[in-house]
Amino acid sequence: MKSIFLSVFTCLMFFSTNVLAQEDEGNSGTVYSKYGTGFPLLNNTAQEKAMGIIGISFNDLGSPGLSNPAFWGIGAFSKIAANFDFANYSVKDSFSNGSNSLLKIGSFQAVFPLSKNQLGLSIGLYPETRSSYNVNSEETVIQGGSNINFLSNRTGTGGVTKFEVGLGWKINQRISLGYAPSYSFLTESEDASLTFLNQNISNNTVNRRINGTSVSHRFGLLLSERGIFGKEDIIQIGGTLTLPTNFDASQKKTTTKIVGTESEVVEIGTAQNADISLPLKMGAGISYFPNSKFNASVEFQTEKWSEAEYGFSSSDESAFVDRNVFGLGFQYHPYKDRSSKFLSNFKYSAGVSYDTGHIKVNNEEVETLWLSAGLGLISPNLRSNSSFDLSFQYGFRGTTSQNLVEERIFGINLSVNLTELMFLRRKLN
Repeated sequence: MKSIFLSVFTCLMFFSTNVLAQEDEGNSGTVYSKYGTGFPLLNNTAQEKAMGIIGISFNDLGSPGLSNPAFWGIGAFSKIAANFDFANYSVKDSFSNGSNSLLKIGSFQAVFPLSKNQLGLSIGLYPETRSSYNVNSEETVIQGGSNINFLSNRTGTGGVTKFEVGLGWKINQRISLGYAPSYSFLTESEDASLTFLNQNISNNTVNRRINGTSVSHRFGLLLSERGIFGKEDIIQIGGTLTLPTNFDASQKKTTTKIVGTESEVVEIGTAQNADISLPLKMGAGISYFPNSKFNASVEFQTEKWSEAEYGFSSSDESAFVDRNVFGLGFQYHPYKDRSSKFLSNFKYSAGVSYDTGHIKVNNEEVETLWLSAGLGLISPNLRSNSSFDLSFQYGFRGTTSQNLVEERIFGINLSVNLTELMFLRRKLN
């Protein structure tokens, strides 16, 4: 029985990455996060998500932003932000449909002005990739000339998280630069269980754990110009570069063995080491502010996933393809008219984005189209630029052809921005 299980498990690990099955209703994310280190994230704020952009060329003075380090040296306020995300997935394949949801803390960032409107320090903690999936399927393998039918369940969590400390430097009114080194740590956990329809074959569960650490680097550039088409207008051109991140990762597999009436965790083989890497990323964008109440942005980012490594699974690595993300959006903020009307206290955003995806499965690229809208509320306190930003997204991802899964995603994103003159020295009366 043990040899049958090992043969079936080997076949499952080899073939299951090419056939995706329906997720059950429950607390999980996209089924496509099972590849490699997980689904890559943009880590844009709720305000930037509402505009459909990455945040490379746009960032207001009332909130910090992770996307471009060059913004961190601009402004006199200390800024702290926490981002929260909720997503509901309606999923279907060729045979069934279902739904699942995921509530998560997105990122945390604090930016402090070391020199007013010139040099700023950013401290951030955020996920670079995320795995959260629960995949069920019916499988059949041929062993010794006979068909062996079984149910497969794979549940995984983890990804790459970065702790980052960086600097932004405003050289002059036109040029700003930024640099952000980070400590990256990789953790992956997957439980794979096989339930055999033949009761003479015992069921089995295999636990897989992957860990690794690395140091990564990214850079930002911002060019600003005023008064090109009018007295009040501003054009901002942003650029970012993230160098590849290389992990020397280790993997352990264990299973539970029943001895009499007791269970015992047994390690399968010895720990394995392999190279895992995240790709080179380059982004650029243009934001135009014709006046103080309106702005529009166009942004683009490319990620060289075809050059990424995932040494623990050749099938996962072969699925990687270069990813391109395009975003277009605008924002209107009538509160700058100082109107007393309630709706004039908000800023309004809308946008659209298109993501070609970082994987290709069964000759199908897993693309995503997002439609976005949102609003933000600014603090009425003149000494504070604190705000709440809320975005709503509806996305279309994947396809039901080629045994894949089609997802319809409804997302809500919240950014809480505390922006204060924390180090203002009060005068005594």
